[in-house]
Amino acid sequence: MVENRMLLVYNDAIIWVNGILLGRRASVVTLKDIARIAQVSPMTVSRVVNKQYAKVSPQTKERVLKIIKEQGYVPNSSARSLSSKATRLIAIIVQGTDNALEYPYNAAMAGHVCRFIQDKGYSPLLYFVNDYGEVTQRLRAWHVDGAIFMGMFDDDMRNIQEDHTIPLIFTDSYSQLRQVTNIGLNDYRGGELAGHYLLKMGHRNIGFLGASTDLSTIVRQRYIGLRDSLKKESITLNDRCVIFDSLFESPARALMQSAQRPTAIFAASDIEAIRLMDLVRNMGLSVPDDLSVIGFDNLPLSAFTSPRLTTIAQDIRQKALLATEVLFRHILDKSAPAENIILNVKLVERESVIKIL
Repeated sequence: MVENRMLLVYNDAIIWVNGILLGRRASVVTLKDIARIAQVSPMTVSRVVNKQYAKVSPQTKERVLKIIKEQGYVPNSSARSLSSKATRLIAIIVQGTDNALEYPYNAAMAGHVCRFIQDKGYSPLLYFVNDYGEVTQRLRAWHVDGAIFMGMFDDDMRNIQEDHTIPLIFTDSYSQLRQVTNIGLNDYRGGELAGHYLLKMGHRNIGFLGASTDLSTIVRQRYIGLRDSLKKESITLNDRCVIFDSLFESPARALMQSAQRPTAIFAASDIEAIRLMDLVRNMGLSVPDDLSVIGFDNLPLSAFTSPRLTTIAQDIRQKALLATEVLFRHILDKSAPAENIILNVKLVERESVIKIL
């Protein structure tokens, strides 16, 4: 009986839910229907649908597009994928089990990548993961045409590369594997720029904040860049003024209350810098009068803090664009060699660093 079924399609036309007639299924318009109405071949319609306009006259293209719109034709992407052995899906693998898009950098990077993938006529598939085995399982199940990785996958990179033949693009990787294609950043130079600037502004007692429990290579490179820039001026970075802790509020508070309190701190990200500025204010202190702060990333938010945050800027949009362009270059040419592209950084001077005598 109909009432015993949640959903029933009768004669491919009548839709019932719990015994109630909801309506009749509209007839599906096919590619052949469009070809018949337009009085052209199905191949011509297929070329218009797939935007192969060079093989179709402008008049025919406009006529077919008009009929497609009038008839409400929706291309069968699954059928096209099966026939071409391509899904036109690109996976964006983001490291993290929680909502990794809560972090502004991840949100900005993933947003740009999704937009660029769509501009290529492909569909992005965003997935959060921490376990290497799950990466392999998912990529095989989805039959994607390629993947872009965001996060620290260095330890598993060899296995990921060996398990897949599709193009894989990594971002911010410090792997030494030759066959890895990576779009990265000169993190070391960012630390150097922060150190040079703080020294120019008269600071000698300088700290570092990296809210990372595993001391990722990215954070380490920014720290080493700062340390080396101070060494060149015969200044040693005091270990007691260096914090590597995702829950840094307690050690940061203790540092600011100690006799060794630094006059400036370079934070490994804008978000960490902003959290530090908030903690300092809650202690009744002032930025930059009591503590100068530099961030890293130049997120849009950094221009609206009070005071506005001085930071090391990276071009997130450019990084996303390059990752996407390199991926599609490798999709078109599977024999293309691996690439390692390192983008530069620059200092953006605002108001969170004060000059001292």
